Parts: sequence; C-alpha cells; structure tokens
Amino acid sequence: MTSERSRAQCLRRANVRFVLTLLPAVLCVILTSLGHWPWAAVVFCVTFVVIVIGTLVPRCSLFGPLVKRQPPGSKTPLLTIDDGPHPEHTPAILDILERHGLKAIFFLIGDRAEKYPHLVHEIIRRGHEIANHTQTHPATTFWTLTPARMWDEIARCQDTLTRIAPEHPPRWFRPPAGHHNAFCVLTARAMGLQTLMWTARGFDGTLRDTDYIVSRIRRKLTPDGIVLIHEGTPVCIEVTEKVAAMLASYATEA
Repeated sequence: MTSERSRAQCLRRANVRFVLTLLPAVLCVILTSLGHWPWAAVVFCVTFVVIVIGTLVPRCSLFGPLVKRQPPGSKTPLLTIDDGPHPEHTPAILDILERHGLKAIFFLIGDRAEKYPHLVHEIIRRGHEIANHTQTHPATTFWTLTPARMWDEIARCQDTLTRIAPEHPPRWFRPPAGHHNAFCVLTARAMGLQTLMWTARGFDGTLRDTDYIVSRIRRKLTPDGIVLIHEGTPVCIEVTEKVAAMLASYATEA
C-alpha cells in the first residue's frame, strides 16, 4: 500500500511542477499589461506547443522517463491489453492467447477489477501479468487532473489490484489514452511503477475494420516492440485472434 509519507513527498514535487507550468501564463499577463503583446504571444505559443506535445503525444518523454521498447536483444514483440477485465472478453482473450502460446500484460482498470476479481486471478493463473491503468479510467480528462487527483487515480488502482492479488502487485503503469501531464510519470514512479507505452497500435479502440487495424500493427512490428490492443470494443475478440496469430507467426520465424 502507498504510504502517507510517499504521498506527501510526491505531492510536494508535483505541486512545484504544477506551479511552474502556470508561470508562463503569469508572464504573458505581465507582458501584455506592459504593452509587449508580441512577446506575450510568443511565450504563449511556445508554452502551448510544449505542453500539448508533452501531454498528448504518448511516446514523448518530456515530462519523465517512459519505457517505450523492450530491452535490447528481445526477439519477439510484447503484447499488452488495456481496459479490462471484461466479463465476456477477458475469458475469450485468455483462451486465444493460450491457444497461440502467448503471454501478455493486462492493464486493468481498478473499478472493473473490483467488480470481477475472479478474472484478475484467472489472468494471473494463466501466466500473464497485471498492471495499473488507473482506478476509473478518465480517458478524456486524465491529463487535466491536479496532482492530488492524479495520485488518487493511480494509488487507488494500485491498492485495488494489490489487495486482490497481494503476491502479484503491479510494476507497470499506463495512463488512459497514453496522455500524461507534467506530474503523471512522477506520481507513478513514487509508487514504484514504471510507465510503459507502446510501439505498435491499430487504434482498435475507435476503428472497426479489423484487417486495417492489424495491418497498422504489422507495419510497426519489431523484435523489441510493444503492441497495444484493447478489451471492451465490438471487435476486440477478432482483433485479438488476428494479432495473436500474427505474433505467434513472428515468434516462429524469429
């Protein structure tokens, strides 16, 4: 469980970063009030671009270290599956992975894990790893959270999964949609978590053409790569089947 001391130390550092992100806005106001609006516009545009890139580009490590690939020497891509557990999809996905001889990291949402703890146990029993994907998965607002709310989202999920499976506490974290603000990675690291991103995805969370989804993933496959797919979509079973077959074939050819 996360300690109050760790929380207090992390929030102090996160709040400093939060204040620093506001300083350019203060500078813009001062410059504008002094009539230097062109300089204010420059400061605003530069700050806006930096924050947007650092926050909304999943693989950008501007705000902290990210794990973007497997270690050198890896021979087969790593499969990661977000947004579970799901009462129908998770068992089916586990069967598909077992049939193809694959292991995966399941990034689980705390609220769903609390609802289906038996599926968390089944994921582990089948030899896969569970990981932290926040407690409520606020995909559209996660990057706007304050330091305290950011801590709450990550810590509650960590506590939930550790309580369900105390012998298998998560060691990886992934932010919803990959969006991470100036103190997201800092918060995860304070809990002993590394932030794991991906190298190949097919946008299966929004697209429905499974052949196109798989083709996008295939184009970016590398031996040290990390593949991202999702549960909870209308096409997740078909996508998992096709991606699993592709990865199994890749492993055979390696």
